[in-house]
Amino acid sequence: MKYDERQILFENRGEKLYGFLHLPMRPGPHPAVALLQGFGGNHIEPHALFPKAARAFATAGVATLRFDFRGSGDSEGVFQDATLNGQTEDAHRALDFLTRQPEIDEQRIGIGGLSLGGLIAACTASGDSRVRALFLWAPVAHLGELFEAGTTAERRSEISNVGFTDYGGLQVGAGLVQDALLTDPVASLASFSGRALVAHGSADETVPVEHAHRYKAALGDRAEVVILNGADHVFSSLAWEQDLIERTTRFLHANL
Repeated sequence: MKYDERQILFENRGEKLYGFLHLPMRPGPHPAVALLQGFGGNHIEPHALFPKAARAFATAGVATLRFDFRGSGDSEGVFQDATLNGQTEDAHRALDFLTRQPEIDEQRIGIGGLSLGGLIAACTASGDSRVRALFLWAPVAHLGELFEAGTTAERRSEISNVGFTDYGGLQVGAGLVQDALLTDPVASLASFSGRALVAHGSADETVPVEHAHRYKAALGDRAEVVILNGADHVFSSLAWEQDLIERTTRFLHANL
């Protein structure tokens, strides 16, 4: 094995968040990244994308933390309480945890995420001067727009009257909906001075590829955009997955 894999936990607002820290076997201190889950996801994600990516990054010399937001996966809390602001706060606490580890070089920190995790990564990077590199995989540019387009009147009424709606077995609370309408991660990146990689599938039917181009427009020449031909929202083929991980590894080597 070319990496060390440890189960970890840290806390935010008295609730425990669980995950894994992947460390290179070579002497440190190492550059490090936090990897953020998508909507309703966890520290594994479809076709084990996150463990595969974290192990590849660590093998290449970049320590990686993957964890569950509060209310998701193994972490404490309930999903109904999840908000974009709360998940961004979780991400800041994850970076706090990373930079406290003796094996980590606190001057070489990055963050990235899949889908909604990309939105959270962008919001985190814009408000945390420790972040030098940002990678966004099929990122949501504005959750409120997707909510408005995909939510029926019945769901809206349920959220208003009951405080949540059942979305595929997840209790989506009014706080998340309110944050979705008010949060603009693309605009927030005006305060981010680092480099970014944005990767999106050309056949993404969940988050249109146009969202990637919005990030590029905001970041200008500080961002590289890669459109994977034919790829879906979660890059669900071995070829797409390998391409995504290899491109991201090269980006991290160049920018951390």
